[in-house]
Amino acid sequence: MRTFFLAATAIVSAALPTTAAKAADVLPAAYDWSGFYLGLNAGAGFNNSEVNHDFNYTGPDVDGGGSASEINDLLDDIGANLRSNESVFTGGALIGYNWQHDSLVFGIEADMNYAGFGNDATSNISDQLNELGGLLGDPGAGEEELYGTARTSFSADWFATLRGRVGFAADNFLFYGTGGLAYGKMEASVKIDATELEDDDPESNRYYTGATDATNWGWTVGAGMEYGIDNWSLGIEYLYVDLGSADWSTDLGETVNDDEGELVGIRGKGDVDYQFSVVRATAKIRF
Repeated sequence: MRTFFLAATAIVSAALPTTAAKAADVLPAAYDWSGFYLGLNAGAGFNNSEVNHDFNYTGPDVDGGGSASEINDLLDDIGANLRSNESVFTGGALIGYNWQHDSLVFGIEADMNYAGFGNDATSNISDQLNELGGLLGDPGAGEEELYGTARTSFSADWFATLRGRVGFAADNFLFYGTGGLAYGKMEASVKIDATELEDDDPESNRYYTGATDATNWGWTVGAGMEYGIDNWSLGIEYLYVDLGSADWSTDLGETVNDDEGELVGIRGKGDVDYQFSVVRATAKIRF
């Protein structure tokens, strides 16, 4: 019995190296995420941007009209705001590089994307404009002589990011967090139109416009995962983008005149906050 046991042990011991070698040949090697890559992305953008605008009268009480506080109370009703909650398509191209150390993957990635954000709101402010004319001493006020609208709008054509990435690789799966710089072209405006009802001449239109149109810089943070197949990888990613804010301050212009046709001491102030989220799919090829 002892002889049989010793013989069996010897056979198993001799077979182990061969079995291990064959297993090593069959089991796949760990997936390599390192290297330079190019890719595309497509998904949805969810806008959380907000436009606010108000007017302020800095002049004295008006003889034959209203007090400064009454004028400012009415101007509060002419102020405008817009909270965007639209969902739009977004897509673009990306480029990046990964470094891998064991299961840790470090990378840098840049992208440029189309963003179809665009929203507006229009309200009728005829009553407020006519009442404001009376408070400012216009003798014709209260006769429904003006038809007025306030239009608030927001739009964004594109955005881009430059981000670092830190991830954990589990063979063909990569889970990562990402964050860095973001920038994009954003536009916001508020326009007040006032038309004299008894005169169809287009030149009788009077208006005020306050706007901002600039490339803003901010930040972004997010997370995602990818699955690698050969030198390709498919993934899904979430980004929150905050491009800061912009503001403007402009004279009311000739939207409302006093009885002598002089510019009234009213200024418009506006601001916009640029914020949105992106959920998108990615496809990348490494070289």
